[in-house]
Amino acid sequence: MNTATDAPHALILWADDSKVATLNVDALNDRWSLDYDADWVVAPGAFPLSPALPLQPPAEGYAVGAVKRFVENLLPEGHALDIAATTYRVSKSNIYALISALGTETTGAFRFWRSDEVPPAIVTNTAKPPREVTREELDQRIAARDEMPLAIWDGKVRMSIAGVQDKLMVYLDRPLDDGGRLFLVEPPLASTHILKPDPARQLTPHLVVNEHFCMSLASRMKLPVAAVSIYRTPKPVLVVGRFDRAVTSNTDGPRVQRLHIIDAAQASDLPESYKYERNLGSGEHVRHIREGVSFEMLFARVEQTVNKAVARMTLLRWALFQFLIGNSDAHGKNFSFFVRREGLDPAPWYDLVSVLQYPGIDHELAMAWGDAFSLDEVGAFQLADFAQRCGVDRNLLKREATRWAKLALEHAPAQALADDYIDDGERAFAAQLRDFVVEQATRLTQLAGEAAKIRPEFL
Repeated sequence: MNTATDAPHALILWADDSKVATLNVDALNDRWSLDYDADWVVAPGAFPLSPALPLQPPAEGYAVGAVKRFVENLLPEGHALDIAATTYRVSKSNIYALISALGTETTGAFRFWRSDEVPPAIVTNTAKPPREVTREELDQRIAARDEMPLAIWDGKVRMSIAGVQDKLMVYLDRPLDDGGRLFLVEPPLASTHILKPDPARQLTPHLVVNEHFCMSLASRMKLPVAAVSIYRTPKPVLVVGRFDRAVTSNTDGPRVQRLHIIDAAQASDLPESYKYERNLGSGEHVRHIREGVSFEMLFARVEQTVNKAVARMTLLRWALFQFLIGNSDAHGKNFSFFVRREGLDPAPWYDLVSVLQYPGIDHELAMAWGDAFSLDEVGAFQLADFAQRCGVDRNLLKREATRWAKLALEHAPAQALADDYIDDGERAFAAQLRDFVVEQATRLTQLAGEAAKIRPEFL
């Protein structure tokens, strides 16, 4: 006889106004299952949650743990996860309880809803949005983060996307330079932007300027990157446009469509804890274990993409850009793909930061170049090893490295002079970034040229 304790819990996944699937969880035995709705499977625009969870499951069923791993990767991490768990009085390991509480506004297309309820229609007139966040209130909340976490507003956790940094998801009714206003979102309204203030800790000064510089440099170089700007309260806040949201209009008013994306950890069917290549850390007895997302594993995702040539080139350019800016923390959750029925497409880049500007934090590379887990250790051989492991022709590596290094040399000085940086401290930091990128560009050009000459039998 079934009892209340072993009966499965259920959530319905919705994409816009379409029912996608039912998520069932036997909490006591930690068994997760997914059943796609029959109408969704045959719908023209339908797509799966991820490659590991196709619309037509294999005869033996989905891989054990695949459903839970997908859901776990949607949740915030670190301190943000602590806040969510404490607010809702559940364990951090209670993935079902957390997605039940946070699942109406996650990354990607899906909303998680109680099985006995239907979510509000996605179309909404936003002439009277539910809750405005004024510049003054945001400034006060940033200053009071030690007393009240930025993720909590009006008693509700507003941080429901992956990551460890302070973030706030908001709806922006028009561009900020055109008098745009910020609003907290309630269903059916979806957020369109992410706000990221400077961290409270002093280990990473000018982080807003840092990310703005790196993202804007990529944009200047015509690389695919999310749109960013700096909003001042007067404290600097990075405003990041969500590329998994698309705003359209119809007779009922503005509509925010959710677009489905997954990160490389989800595409690889790995849990969040495998986002670093050294998934067990760099301790003496475990440093040889490299089961997490590596460059090699990332490039293996090319086989899942719609256009393999474009995907391989995009991944190569992403890797080279991380080298140019010194982003040692470019891990498996920092690259995403749009999900189509036919396969994956690389999404715009995000979280581009020159971590090497901060001597007080660890600089071990999230993904090794060959066997080098330090940027200083990367030489011509390591670049050649990287190319061989990832299936990249070394002459192509040389051409691409030379091309993007040249563009970085051209655009980094111009970005350092941007009007976005308003005081001596910010301008000095931007100049520091400029000098670092120029040095890296010169180094990359030399190393890539040498890597192309290494004889294959030496690799």
